[in-house]
Amino acid sequence: MSIEALSGVDFSAADQPEMNADLREYLEGWFRYQRHEFLRKLRDLTPENMVAWSVHPVELSVLGLVRHMTQMEHVYVSWGLGGGEQAMIYGDDDYAGGSVETVDDDLRAYFAEVERSDSAIAGCASLDTEGAGHGQPLTAVLVKMIDEYALHAGQAHMLRFAALGKMLR
Repeated sequence: MSIEALSGVDFSAADQPEMNADLREYLEGWFRYQRHEFLRKLRDLTPENMVAWSVHPVELSVLGLVRHMTQMEHVYVSWGLGGGEQAMIYGDDDYAGGSVETVDDDLRAYFAEVERSDSAIAGCASLDTEGAGHGQPLTAVLVKMIDEYALHAGQAHMLRFAALGKMLR
């Protein structure tokens, strides 16, 4: 069974951002790169693989990480920078929640939040622009999200192999 919401995702390896003098371009490049690396961990997975708590007794799945990153995109980026109404769609149940039946909806929610986040970043005039939601500058938000994606891509990498029962490139 394929996951419809992933049908247009490019899972090919991406190059790390080029070092350059423009700090904003560099930080945004690392943010996009880490986001892409996180998504690459979803390739080859079925809905059943995505919801498997692969490292028992830890109640953590690849889908739980997707749901968590949806909330992180919202809190730190789309709402954090763009303002408006804060909405915690998963509450405290992001990591452990989700099911085979919610995989496509959870992925669509993630991609919608990413779109809102990208718009919020584009709306920031400079790295010093303070978020309308949380008041933190764009620089701090990008560094935080690079860290979030790097951490959770590593977790998703291991959970992916455990769910698949083998190592794949």
